[in-house]
Amino acid sequence: MSTNLITAEIVNPTEFPLERIRIQVAAFLKIPFRQIERVECWHHQIWVKFVEGRGKFISYRHLPIWVEQGIIAINNCRDRASLDELGEILRTEREWYDGHQESEALEKWREAWVKKSALLREEEERMKPIRDRIEAARKWQEAWGYVLGCCSESISLEELASEIKRQAATFADLPEAVAAVEAMWQQRWQELNQASA
Repeated sequence: MSTNLITAEIVNPTEFPLERIRIQVAAFLKIPFRQIERVECWHHQIWVKFVEGRGKFISYRHLPIWVEQGIIAINNCRDRASLDELGEILRTEREWYDGHQESEALEKWREAWVKKSALLREEEERMKPIRDRIEAARKWQEAWGYVLGCCSESISLEELASEIKRQAATFADLPEAVAAVEAMWQQRWQELNQASA
């Protein structure tokens, strides 16, 4: 079965407000609101019970609320990976719309997707220097972990303390990284003192 907004659990039709669905169904069917006795939101379609006794199934995709749900899902994406994944799901949805000549929904989703993609790209560019800085601190921390692990004497470890302090000034904006290296130094100091005792 192909993945769509429901099977991907992005949209849950049971949470749709029934009165709103009823109004939108009446508008879609071009009938007076009072001719609809009730609507039931089933998992993949809407059951419409008419006052005169007959009933009919309608796809959620015929209603504006479905398009809105797609736009909400697009706007809720927090990164490129989730937006791209949603884009694949919306491509599956497109197959249904292509078969029903309802391109307005697709155009709204396309516009929302392009806008969100641009926002995420801007955010990535803005955050890149910060991510690069954090990565540099991580590598610095990792390198000191290796050096301290190789240190086998308390005297040589003491000599490294001043170099760590000097380099730590470079990462003063990332106190967690500095604290982690200092903690590694302290731990190695304790290990060496316990070994020599």
